Amino acid sequence: MTFIMGIVTMIRLTRNMPKKLTDATLYSTPVYCIDSMGKGQGNEMTAPGISNAEFMTVMKRMAAMEEKLMAMAVKPDALSEKEEILQAATSRVDSLEHELAATKKVSTSAYWTRFSLWHNP
Repeated sequence: MTFIMGIVTMIRLTRNMPKKLTDATLYSTPVYCIDSMGKGQGNEMTAPGISNAEFMTVMKRMAAMEEKLMAMAVKPDALSEKEEILQAATSRVDSLEHELAATKKVSTSAYWTRFSLWHNP
């Protein structure tokens, strides 16, 4: 199911991509540049498919995504600290439950001792 959702997502993403961006990616190989040059053009290169402003926008978004990825990579350390705190709290609760059970046992035995002394003169 995850694999199918991944394929559907990729299809949706590529359908919504701007045409300029996909042309720049497809035709950026040197083979295309050589094939597209006419005899009268000489060694001139064709214009890129995206502008510098669009390129800078994409690069800024990539940098932001890399920062988020790095933050997510660091997060497991914070999560392990929380797990340690949770483990310490759980062990403390367990020890308190054992102390409470021991106190209840002593209290019950003291109650029955008093009860037997009071009812048996």
